[in-house]
Amino acid sequence: MTFIDLLSTYHIMPQFPPAVMRQTEGFSTSVSVADTVGRKDLTDKLIITIDGDDAKDFDDAVSIELLENGNYCLGVHIADVTHYVKEGSPIDRSAFSRGTSVYLIDTVVPMLPFELSNELCSLKANELRLAVSVFMEITPRGKVNNYEICESVIKSVNRMTYSDVTKILEGDEKLSVRYSHLVSMLHKMKRLAGILKKKRISDGSVEFETHESKIVLDKSGKPISVEKYPITISNGIIEEFMLVCNVTVARHLVAKGLPCVFRVHERPDLMRLERLGEILPVLGVDYPFSVGMSSMDFQKILKIVEGSELSEVVSYLLLRTMAKAKYSEVNHGHFGLGFDTYCHFTSPIRRYSDVVVHRILKESLRGQLSEKRIKHFKEVAVGASVTASVTEINAADAELQWKSVKKAEYMSERIGERFEGVITHMLSSGFFVELSDTVEGFVAARTLEDDVYILEDNGVSMVGLNKKRTFTVGDRVKIKVAAVDVERCFVDFEVEGLTKLLPMRRKSNRKTGEKSAMDKKSKKILREITYIQKEEKNERLELRKKADSEKTVYENAVIATLFELISQRHKFNRAEKGFVGVTLQDFAAMTAQPVYKAAISENSDFNIKSILISASANAKNTVRIIGDSFGFEVDLALEKQASEFVCAALRHLDACMKFDNFNYSKRENEYDAIAKKSERKKVKV
Repeated sequence: MTFIDLLSTYHIMPQFPPAVMRQTEGFSTSVSVADTVGRKDLTDKLIITIDGDDAKDFDDAVSIELLENGNYCLGVHIADVTHYVKEGSPIDRSAFSRGTSVYLIDTVVPMLPFELSNELCSLKANELRLAVSVFMEITPRGKVNNYEICESVIKSVNRMTYSDVTKILEGDEKLSVRYSHLVSMLHKMKRLAGILKKKRISDGSVEFETHESKIVLDKSGKPISVEKYPITISNGIIEEFMLVCNVTVARHLVAKGLPCVFRVHERPDLMRLERLGEILPVLGVDYPFSVGMSSMDFQKILKIVEGSELSEVVSYLLLRTMAKAKYSEVNHGHFGLGFDTYCHFTSPIRRYSDVVVHRILKESLRGQLSEKRIKHFKEVAVGASVTASVTEINAADAELQWKSVKKAEYMSERIGERFEGVITHMLSSGFFVELSDTVEGFVAARTLEDDVYILEDNGVSMVGLNKKRTFTVGDRVKIKVAAVDVERCFVDFEVEGLTKLLPMRRKSNRKTGEKSAMDKKSKKILREITYIQKEEKNERLELRKKADSEKTVYENAVIATLFELISQRHKFNRAEKGFVGVTLQDFAAMTAQPVYKAAISENSDFNIKSILISASANAKNTVRIIGDSFGFEVDLALEKQASEFVCAALRHLDACMKFDNFNYSKRENEYDAIAKKSERKKVKV
């Protein structure tokens, strides 16, 4: 898979619409005096940013003071993106559609143009920047006693990196001298972060042992190293500060009775909890199972395996047991973090959910939120929640896929080399092994030549029929890199040290004339397993094949119908048609995704009402993006017609996903009928 293939597959648009590029031309490179009017002047405060070595967009800065009463005053200062990105502007429409920035190893496809993300909004050192500041008075026990939220103007004193801050806190003399004006503050930050973490864990937050990959590429894009991303003291400081700030803002909005885009993480469902209760004893983890397990129980399980070889595997199993975090206009709390109320506020440069929260918060600070605006933001929160969740998952999938491509390229030069890894999860056809550098490969059961292996009912063990050797999740195994398919990102391992099983022969017993009972039994079991595996695989393939077909015909219908509607307002040349086609294609794929995912996983993150509200907002947004880009008017009639057709088509897709059969021509005609019905309504608009 090439980089262009990746962008196309995941509908990631590297270029911004023409209207966005025109709007960015009007931005200054610095903050004007007029922009600072009415804001709290914090330019005399000791404020710094702490980010990764290669970061370019700095959307959060921090400050800290020790108060006379022994409490800490923590300041979290977030880039005021909404000062520049006005609601309904071309940049705002584009950001809503993109939902998030996409980080592809050494390349970023940003949510906002670089003129904003890397320049005017980025909290660069020694430059005036507009911010929304949250000051929190925090006790030595980690409780937020008081807080103040204000629009501010700041000037970061230093751009610090995680590596340098960690070295200073560990006593690096050279850096401590260089940053002598910050040393005391950094140690205060370390102490407060420790207090906040202790409080968070005591309240039920779960600390998982997970590792991101750090992949280094050379100038040609070839991977030269793969390793675990280092998590340092300073990473933890910023994480704790952002968490407490997000909680404070969310609780502020709830206390005021205002809408919000919440970050929610619901309790694991009963089936997954029961499955966990079956697996843990197999791994030797003695913990009483109950259907009402809380995040505190997850904490205790991790404590049992802390420091052991099972630690990472159990973390992985607990993560798989949990529901996925998502955005919602309804507050369901955050199970994993142990928070009753939580939102994302601290990264508006790269997440649209945060942009919406900033808008609501700032209007409330100015006292401008009328009942009409509250109602408006409630609807915005629904649409933004679905769109942000879909785009977040899409971005995460793209990022994971690109890492898989580069890991496969990296391992393609290591065929035949030997490593040691940990078994992470099982399938009936084999198991996955993860190496210490985060590369994962598959060991096919058919390559375990010392026996005939079958998956146990517990789903975490594979046992040999004859020798009874067992491979279990969490086991360390020595492997050899057997093969790599870079195109499909497959890395195949073979377990080292296995003695090949002699072929089963149909020998007769000399005394009785009977054939070997064990041979017959093994063969029968193997045939049954193979048959079941084949049937299950075929069922999954058929389900996905039908869902893919339904999704394709829906997308084609949406693209064709909206293009026809828009073409009535503007005659596009060939180059313009290309941009419009890709824009509509991305829009159609995004609106179909929640329904498609529900069909193939039989589990929906959103109800159909929320999906339709989001689709309607996206339809209006998309035709506006195209209209803004090519200078023609998009009136309410066109918006309404586009919205009504897309919603009707999406309802039909949802219904069709539940049907057993599929006929392409029949389905095309059904969408044509929906489009004609929408056309007839045009007269009534």
